[in-house]
Amino acid sequence: MRQWLSVVVIVLVAGRVPALASAPAAVPAATARAADLAAEVARAIRESGIPESAVAVSVRDVAGGKIVADHQGGTPRIPASNMKVLTTGAALHVLGADWRFRTRLLRAGDRLTVVGDGDPGLGDPEFLGRLVHTTAAGERRRGMNTEQLVDTWVEAVRRSGTASVAELVVDDRIFDREYAHPRWPADQLDNSYCARVAGLNFHENLLDATLRKDGSRPVASATAPASPWVTFDPGKATAVGGAKQKQTVAILRTESPWSFRLSGNLKDVPDQPVRICLADPPEFFARYVAERMKSAGVAVGSWRTATATDGAAAGDPVGPSIETPLAEIVRRCNEESHNMYAEALLKRIGASRSGTPGSWANGAEALAAAVDERLGAGMAARALTVSDGSGLSRDNRVAPGLVTAWLRSLAVDERLGRVFLEGMAVGGRTGTVRNRFKGLDPAAVFVPCKTGYINGVSCLSGCVGPAGAPPRYAFSVMCNDLQGVKEGVGKAKALQDRIVMILAGGL
Repeated sequence: MRQWLSVVVIVLVAGRVPALASAPAAVPAATARAADLAAEVARAIRESGIPESAVAVSVRDVAGGKIVADHQGGTPRIPASNMKVLTTGAALHVLGADWRFRTRLLRAGDRLTVVGDGDPGLGDPEFLGRLVHTTAAGERRRGMNTEQLVDTWVEAVRRSGTASVAELVVDDRIFDREYAHPRWPADQLDNSYCARVAGLNFHENLLDATLRKDGSRPVASATAPASPWVTFDPGKATAVGGAKQKQTVAILRTESPWSFRLSGNLKDVPDQPVRICLADPPEFFARYVAERMKSAGVAVGSWRTATATDGAAAGDPVGPSIETPLAEIVRRCNEESHNMYAEALLKRIGASRSGTPGSWANGAEALAAAVDERLGAGMAARALTVSDGSGLSRDNRVAPGLVTAWLRSLAVDERLGRVFLEGMAVGGRTGTVRNRFKGLDPAAVFVPCKTGYINGVSCLSGCVGPAGAPPRYAFSVMCNDLQGVKEGVGKAKALQDRIVMILAGGL
């Protein structure tokens, strides 16, 4: 484990995957096996119950790079969250497997500046729960909350003898301020999977509200992170139980970033908080830090986000920088299909490549450049259209054949392969595929892969190989235009699982 400020972050223990040699000249047995696999995959597509025109499949031998099975594999399709396979791989390619996000607090005169680095993991409860930190009394404890994380800075300010500052500034200019992608579904922007992305992200850019009943009305009684300046208007929402009632309660945004409105009916008090998308994450963080400073006795004259007239952030470091390993971000992004993480990675490689604030536009250019660098000039132009990094946008297009070539290029990369493969969900074990591939023995077969779903689209891409050994096959199964197919998504997932099991049987 590595030290991170005054805490310990869980770091993926990454050995190195040896480079895979090119496959020897084809022998009759290998040729026959490949032909059998291709025939089995073709049969699975025919028997899937999905129109063959709606299916695109590529299976590639990892060692030699040759195509094993192909059905419209050169045709770009909507990838949904399979886009994350490209985004995370590009982030490793551009930034390096050992790279870390780094958020800092600087002091210049009577101004404090938080310098954001686009870290999507800052204050994420998933990470906070795994941290070991040293208390003020010198005790070592596992698990932190957002207050304790921010208070590492607050205490550093107090220990420096600072009793007041004129202003606190959050400099989030590593990214632009287009927080929500214009092609994300407008009717879903209140859902937690559409959390905004900013140059300073905090607590997944979500506010957790605890609901309770007050007579026949629902009440939001607490928030995490604690933010007493946020208000909830009950409006016409009700809290009525009974067999004929339904649970339809929702918390909706208003024109004010700090005011929300309850709607629907609260039949039962939920076991878990309701997650709300913050409209302006950097502004929320500025106020949150200012309030923590004030509660610790450090007066803060004002707080704000940086403007175009501010110079580059400068000053002396105060307290530790907060760092998150890229390997952990890749794992969180792919294993649980975290959209905001993917968008932060896309914008961060855009910033790194261009030297300007990260955006969807320069992030797309950076991703396409990474594809061409790894797979050959012109590949991106032929088989890739990048709209966003997560796959929420329906404007993304990628050919399955490009995906399998990409997977192969990373799997054989001695610098990046282990981190990339171990950062994906593993069939029968973890993440979004922990319950997939019935009959697969995860102790014998290793299936690192990525699911993908949006309306009418179901995809699965990844690798298959013996456990403890380099992958044997890279695969990508993309099913589009499923809206008119009865139980289309279910049939698509069954096809994907069948192809994985075919490949597992061919090891």
